[in-house]
Amino acid sequence: MRPIEKGTDLGEINPYERAQQPLIERLGEYCSYCERWIASGIHVEHKKPKNEYPETKFSWNNFLLACGNCNSGKGHGQLNLEDYLWPDSDNTFMAFNYDSQGRVLPNKIHTDSINRKIEATWLALGLNKHPDSQISGQQTPTSKDKRWLHRQQAWQNAAKRKSQLAAFDTEERRTEIVEMTIQRGFWSVWMTVFQDDVDMRRRLIEAFPGTCSNCFDGQFQPISRPGGQI
Repeated sequence: MRPIEKGTDLGEINPYERAQQPLIERLGEYCSYCERWIASGIHVEHKKPKNEYPETKFSWNNFLLACGNCNSGKGHGQLNLEDYLWPDSDNTFMAFNYDSQGRVLPNKIHTDSINRKIEATWLALGLNKHPDSQISGQQTPTSKDKRWLHRQQAWQNAAKRKSQLAAFDTEERRTEIVEMTIQRGFWSVWMTVFQDDVDMRRRLIEAFPGTCSNCFDGQFQPISRPGGQI
């Protein structure tokens, strides 16, 4: 999950739908959770549900962007923000692992407390949905939830581009890879496939609007976010 910075606090935005455009300008047209590019119909997501917490319904600090699957997956009800990890306050790239089958898996290398929050986030957003439900905690997605398939396709595409780059490495080809990633999303998948390529990681971090640069060291490897839980 791409760690992001929303920039200057815009305060209260009423109606909250008006927050969509500044969010897109600062973060791109990507779901803040599953990271897929949304051509249309991207939602202004409330971290704390607006019905249960009307006091934060119009608060910029409570807004993210979400696709329909992630927005509906989190659902409603009482919610303590500190029980979860959030891309605008934590280095959520350290929270999950991605694989060639389109799975998102909790990266349980942290303290027990953080690991519980990672799993809670994984479950709440439906990032555990995958047809292969043999892994503990995974659930079978509905026919309308293609997030896993799109991640799998992104991995295949990234692996193909990496192989082509190994055979013929040029500035033009590297630029084309970044442009392709911007058009399709799934930043974390591409970052994982190119985990050994410092230059490509730098390009991906810099190319996606709002990516939190403070979440990475000089070699563009993830580090704990200042002020975050991880």
